[in-house]
Amino acid sequence: MSISASSAVFVPNHLRVLVIDDHQLVIDGLRVALTAQQVPIDLVNAFNCQAAQTLLDTDQNFDLILLDLSLPDGRGFKFLRYLTCKRIYIPVAILSASEDIEDVELSLRSGAIGFISKSSSAMEINLAIRQILNGKQYVPDFYTHRNQAPVQDSQLRLDSITPRQMEVLQLLAKGLPNKRICSELSLTEDTVKSHLKALFMHLNVHNRTECVSVATRLHLVDA
Repeated sequence: MSISASSAVFVPNHLRVLVIDDHQLVIDGLRVALTAQQVPIDLVNAFNCQAAQTLLDTDQNFDLILLDLSLPDGRGFKFLRYLTCKRIYIPVAILSASEDIEDVELSLRSGAIGFISKSSSAMEINLAIRQILNGKQYVPDFYTHRNQAPVQDSQLRLDSITPRQMEVLQLLAKGLPNKRICSELSLTEDTVKSHLKALFMHLNVHNRTECVSVATRLHLVDA
């Protein structure tokens, strides 16, 4: 969805952006594009998820995170889950070459506030960033609501999955039975069953096998 200059009303005094991308050409291009903001820009780069996590452990003073989906140490969705688990509330926009409708849908469901195509012009990138900084969702032109993810995904509630439920899900994906999950996480069996019930609801599934299958497809667990 394109936006006009008139909708970009946010004018920051200073902009600090964390870019998580392993391509130097992208970083250099962003640095040039963001000069159009006409405010001091502090662009900090992390080349992978681990470097970004290490940085955020000590410094969370960022106005925005621009996150690539394809990184050397994992998909960007995994980093979005890290932010949720750590309760780091910095706005995130995906910056990706992907034009896959499901990537846009999953990014937004996983907590991103926007999805910016790497093929966008400098003007489009700047307008998208200003819209996002105003708290408004931004999606690219190739995305339309007529081409959303399959119907079976329409009730997914990924942003409602708690850190503890994610831990249960990881162990479930490893094939552990309830009693082993109880032991690993020091939980009662009733508590584990409650977490599983919540996961089934969030992922719109009916059993453990479906839960792991959907979670794997959505990159919530490693394949």
